[in-house]
Amino acid sequence: MPRPSADVRVPVLVATGPSRAPPLFGLGLLASRHRVGRMYEVAYAQMNSLAELEALCRPQAPRLLLVDIALISPESVNRLGDLRRRFAATDWLLGWEAPSLLGLDAAIRSQARGSIEWAASAEQLALALDAVLAGVLGFPGPVLQALYLSLLRSKASGGRRASGGTTPAVRLTAREEEVLSLMHRDMTNKQIAERLGISVNTVKKHLAHVFAKQGPHSRRWHLA
Repeated sequence: MPRPSADVRVPVLVATGPSRAPPLFGLGLLASRHRVGRMYEVAYAQMNSLAELEALCRPQAPRLLLVDIALISPESVNRLGDLRRRFAATDWLLGWEAPSLLGLDAAIRSQARGSIEWAASAEQLALALDAVLAGVLGFPGPVLQALYLSLLRSKASGGRRASGGTTPAVRLTAREEEVLSLMHRDMTNKQIAERLGISVNTVKKHLAHVFAKQGPHSRRWHLA
């Protein structure tokens, strides 16, 4: 009588910034939702920079790597392509509070295969990991749409942002980026205000600052 095959264990590293609490989806063994016998070994490490991440991965790169967007500063985003090539056997996913301009740019530069929000459940994480290992993208639908539109706009502007300036995330404050991210998720000013605990007028001021910083065509660029 044949013996049952042993579980296949896939190493997953969750790399976060020093102030990030352990994610809600938990650590340890996580069962695949699509393949019987596949288990994800989810480990967790806090660090201060991408340089520390590189040193951690160098001895034995994980099969799947979930990287905190907080580790990716505007100054270090150019390192992502190099790291991705250095650990070619590792598939990257990005972890964030919510999609952002910096996050979308990082996803493209690192050739990330998926993303997960830190408030996600273990079920959602397992489904994203399953998708990546199956050779498809583990991004939620709205994020895929935003990535596609971002690439179209970049192509239309000759490889630059449609505003003709530098990457918007470099020039926006954290709150401005957060408001803009929620606008990209088709939330109204009132819904954004309720989500962030601020007034509608404050939301309008943040968006006005965003459009002012990114040039006269910025409003049309973001709403296209």
